Amino acid sequence: MTRWLIRCDRCGTESTLNVGFDLTNLGSKLYIYCEHCRRNTEHTVLGYYDDDTGEFTLFEKALSIKYKSL
Repeated sequence: MTRWLIRCDRCGTESTLNVGFDLTNLGSKLYIYCEHCRRNTEHTVLGYYDDDTGEFTLFEKALSIKYKSL
């Protein structure tokens, strides 16, 4: 599982999303449920946390092959 940092475009709340696939294949926007807004809203993918080192990598760097998360 990869932990991605996402931000709600409506309220600005940042949260982590644990998924078993690479979000760079979907683009930088997701439409998912926001706990704060209590509705489905668009979220921006900010980056991911490396499982081995715990280091945060920005989404733009994750797009390059060198920083592939999975």
